[in-house]
Amino acid sequence: SKMDLQSILESDGDITKGRIQKLTRSTEANDRHYAAELLLHTSRDECTSFLMELLNDSDPTVRNSAIKTSIKKYNTEVINVIIENLGNPVYSNQAMNALVLIGADTLTSLDAAFYRSGQSTQMMLRIVQVIGRIGGARAREILWGKIEYPNKIVVSQVLLSLGECGFKAGISQITRIKYAIESDIADIAWNLSAIQEVGDGGFATQIKSSLRWEIQNDIEHIYMLLTMLYDTRSIQLVKENIDSGTAEGITYAIELLDVFLSEQLKKRVIPILDDLTDAERTNRLEDFYPRVKLDSALVLKFMINRDFAQSNRWTKACVLFQIGILGIQDFKLDLIAQLFNPDWLLREVSALALYKIHPESYEQNSKRLGLDIKRELDALILHAKRMTRFEKVLFFQRLSFLANVPGITLSYLADISEEIHLKQQDSVSLDEKFNNNFYIIVSGRVDFFHKGDYVKEFRAGEFIGEMLASPNFVSTNLVIPKTDVVVLKFNKDQFYELVSDNVKLADKVLEFI
Repeated sequence: SKMDLQSILESDGDITKGRIQKLTRSTEANDRHYAAELLLHTSRDECTSFLMELLNDSDPTVRNSAIKTSIKKYNTEVINVIIENLGNPVYSNQAMNALVLIGADTLTSLDAAFYRSGQSTQMMLRIVQVIGRIGGARAREILWGKIEYPNKIVVSQVLLSLGECGFKAGISQITRIKYAIESDIADIAWNLSAIQEVGDGGFATQIKSSLRWEIQNDIEHIYMLLTMLYDTRSIQLVKENIDSGTAEGITYAIELLDVFLSEQLKKRVIPILDDLTDAERTNRLEDFYPRVKLDSALVLKFMINRDFAQSNRWTKACVLFQIGILGIQDFKLDLIAQLFNPDWLLREVSALALYKIHPESYEQNSKRLGLDIKRELDALILHAKRMTRFEKVLFFQRLSFLANVPGITLSYLADISEEIHLKQQDSVSLDEKFNNNFYIIVSGRVDFFHKGDYVKEFRAGEFIGEMLASPNFVSTNLVIPKTDVVVLKFNKDQFYELVSDNVKLADKVLEFI
């Protein structure tokens, strides 16, 4: 306006506090967005309070613009507000990037936020990831201070972040890193034995597949830990030769390890990486990691009750499903205990298995969960009104564009999906302004229209996503069902957050696009 222009001229081109305040408090999102951009060009420190307001704005465009501005205009209070945004799936990636770009100035605030009373595990993991990406001596010092944190999942991320910021163990730290390597090898030895004991009936193939992925994940972790003790290029050379899968490559890698590994590690690491059968590996590790032989039923019980850092949620879910298939009555109490697991994937599968084995026990114990949770479980287990998270993962595994993505990653994809039923007369707009979702068709067929013109048909198992929805006017891109359709809907922000944390899923998404 004329008054705004006069105000700017009178202040020698500087942006007045009153003008920014007026824009910040405006009811129009465009004004607040403009305020966030103007703050980047003001030299007034007292305007920081307005930036903090905009960092909590309800409009995503405004808040994202404020996060970008905060990279250049920050103080301790602003950094603390950015850290709070780490816990919001819509803004977590932008907040993480901002904190990394600000750099070392954020480390003290990040460390304080980690130890905040009542802090969630997810936020702790995010904070540790950010510290690792910032890097530097101070970051390594802060991360090392968390190496004995009681939550093993957090400690696992601490080690990954130490690896990311190029940590090299000092004399006093070598023992702790060797202990972490031995813990990984102990888990591998246990899982190798479990693969041989779990049998071949029912859902055993899926259990073995999940265990093999866990073993591979532990091996990758061991490589990373070895780079903290030895020359990084030597460990990379070993990894490349092992991954080649050729007899010559593996032999060369083992010879390299034989040269620079300590005697203690040599006897434990080489059997894991050498070209041996599962039985041969188990026999060579048995002296260091003795384990009682288990039958095909008892090994399932042990897997359910292992720590989450040793057996992931997808492995446990497969085991619970197997108990239901085999109808093992002796494990009824284990299934009842898992009904009270806060993880909905495990709660749903244990409810399904318990209902198959002993419907009365399901009815009796599900009441103890409260009316809302019981109603939710009954809709899934008794009435099959929707897919369980477990069924969603099995569906994802059948899709070609998600082939070879680990079950544990797909289980997180199931967490963020929502099942929707569409009738023939319904329609869904894919325009960016009105739609913030991706879709996968579970059953049925839909037609895609652009500006009223038919483009193509989508069938069961196909992905409807980003490439279709270029910015346009409302109802420019429409999906109209040809039959009754069941689709899984994914919020884009949650999907991108998941992709940013899972390399294999990110590779598949990029491949597909």
